[in-house]
Amino acid sequence: MSNRHLQQQSGPGTADNGPVVILGAGLAGLTAARRLAAAGQPVLIIDKGRSVGGRLATRRMGHAVFDHGAQFFTVRTEEFQSEVDEWIDSGVAEVWSRGFGPTPDGHPRYRGTNGMNAIAKHLADRLTDGFDHVTVVARTEANAIINDGQAWAVTYQGPTREPDVTSAVICTAPIPQSLALLRAGATPVDGLQDLQAVRYHRVIAILAALDRSAELPEPGARQQPADRTFTFVADNQAKGISRDPAVTFHLNPNLAASLWDSDDASVLAAIHEELRSYLNGAAVTQIQVKRWRYSGPVTPHPDPCFVVARNPGPVVLAGDAFANSKVEGAFLSGLAAADDVLAYLHSDA
Repeated sequence: MSNRHLQQQSGPGTADNGPVVILGAGLAGLTAARRLAAAGQPVLIIDKGRSVGGRLATRRMGHAVFDHGAQFFTVRTEEFQSEVDEWIDSGVAEVWSRGFGPTPDGHPRYRGTNGMNAIAKHLADRLTDGFDHVTVVARTEANAIINDGQAWAVTYQGPTREPDVTSAVICTAPIPQSLALLRAGATPVDGLQDLQAVRYHRVIAILAALDRSAELPEPGARQQPADRTFTFVADNQAKGISRDPAVTFHLNPNLAASLWDSDDASVLAAIHEELRSYLNGAAVTQIQVKRWRYSGPVTPHPDPCFVVARNPGPVVLAGDAFANSKVEGAFLSGLAAADDVLAYLHSDA
């Protein structure tokens, strides 16, 4: 799959009351975009990354492939199950396991067939192939969300894109980043205290390519929330996404916080012995450190999304910090944010 749906921009922003601007092309943003587009609403999705996905993140080192953000997802609601069934029918998702311990609980854990990021790229393709009024722009970082009295203007870092003017904004960035965009635009925020109360885990991922399999027990992963060093360890080859042996280690959030400001070499030195204990004698051929400053909320905001401003139109915060911090929560949050925007846009119809 190519990145043909991505633009790196290019030219002026949108016209007055143009497309709804969605900041962030992770699962919440892509889901909100499809709900809006299906209702006939033009949509502009902006993401600062090279590609869509957010924490649906997959990285390659030669023939070694790593999921290094979200490792899997579960399904609890009929609405998300219907979506996941479409992913399965399209060949981009499948059941990985029914538990990670010695006694599986029987509840399906799903994975991206070719990595978690392939699900996000599938969603982006469905958007741009199915709707001619959806645009996705990559490598573009928002700078501020400004109320000009008649509409919202979203401005950007650097000179590559002029401000986009819109009647509504959905911001799916982590809450501290979203609030920073509003502060930069001098925009008052309703419910500020509740939003500031949301705190995030920091997670450091270690990506280790090996000369042979680490032979982790079936299904090739360990989920161990109480472990002081690694809360999740996954063999991406056993998972079915990597040709070569490739293991992802997620550090305990407390350990990650203590090492956050250390350089990569110091992080690797701090966990060297513990990492070796999982490798069953395999040798590391390449290794990388990936940091997730906002890996997930310690306690999510109770609402599925949150309207922080209503005039001259809604600015809605959404993502996995709301109601449910899992992959499913991001999906449901995107739907809720889109429904809030549509209710506003159709209120005078």
